[in-house]
Amino acid sequence: MSAAQTLPNWIAVAIGDQHITLWIMAGATVLRQHHLPFSEGEWRAPLLSFLNESTSTSDIPVLVSGSDLAQPVEIPAKPGDLRTVEQSPDGRRLQFLPGLKQAAPLAVMQTAAAQIAGFLALNPKWDGVICLPGAMTHWALVSAAEVVSFQSFLTPRLFQSLRQNQTATWAQTALQEAAADIMSKPERLAARLAELSVAVQFSEKDAPEANGALWGYLLGAELASARPYWLGQNLALIGSDDLAAPYMAALQAQGLSATHADPERMALAGLLQAWRLLQGEIDTP
Repeated sequence: MSAAQTLPNWIAVAIGDQHITLWIMAGATVLRQHHLPFSEGEWRAPLLSFLNESTSTSDIPVLVSGSDLAQPVEIPAKPGDLRTVEQSPDGRRLQFLPGLKQAAPLAVMQTAAAQIAGFLALNPKWDGVICLPGAMTHWALVSAAEVVSFQSFLTPRLFQSLRQNQTATWAQTALQEAAADIMSKPERLAARLAELSVAVQFSEKDAPEANGALWGYLLGAELASARPYWLGQNLALIGSDDLAAPYMAALQAQGLSATHADPERMALAGLLQAWRLLQGEIDTP
């Protein structure tokens, strides 16, 4: 590869729940990757600071997913056909990839839209349901490369708020038993959470067992509500390992399997799709 071919010509940015992933790109080749932490949604300062300090990339396009600066597109829509919208926060020109919006039930997805676009770009003609766990989890029904509906849940955020220890591990058996209990009668959820709180208070459950039960109760309620999405469907799960694992365990207890995909890889593939659209390399109807 010649020196000219290794020069960056665009930057891909995915704003996640806790950090920004940034790729310095030469076409479809990743030259460098960076992670920038941020807190409480304040992504602008760390991103713009990095871009302003990176003099070698000061004049090249920057494509950003996961921001609300571009008006989300109403579904049904094809994530792979979304066009970027130029905005200039603090004077820096950036291209923002819009998210997806649904009127009923009311829901919005931001970074997840780019991840779905990337998954479909890497898996053409794939139909089914994609689950994307995060601070807000989305279940998206995909047909003919189009998101036709989706449902959102706060399950991981609830887990973080309700757990009574700092241990990351959880017991799979406890998770699956609790999920089965709540799936059979979702109206038990609040009562079971109260019982679990007392059990932890009086040390009747150790941390992994308590975490497993908490995941199970919350995921049991989510799966019961999302049943029309996953029942009889081809399933994919786009999520970090720590979030994908409890979801996979809950699905396996229902006799379900899902293809697991890395969220950063999917986001980059979705941003690459948007870059090619911007360059006119591919056309949309």
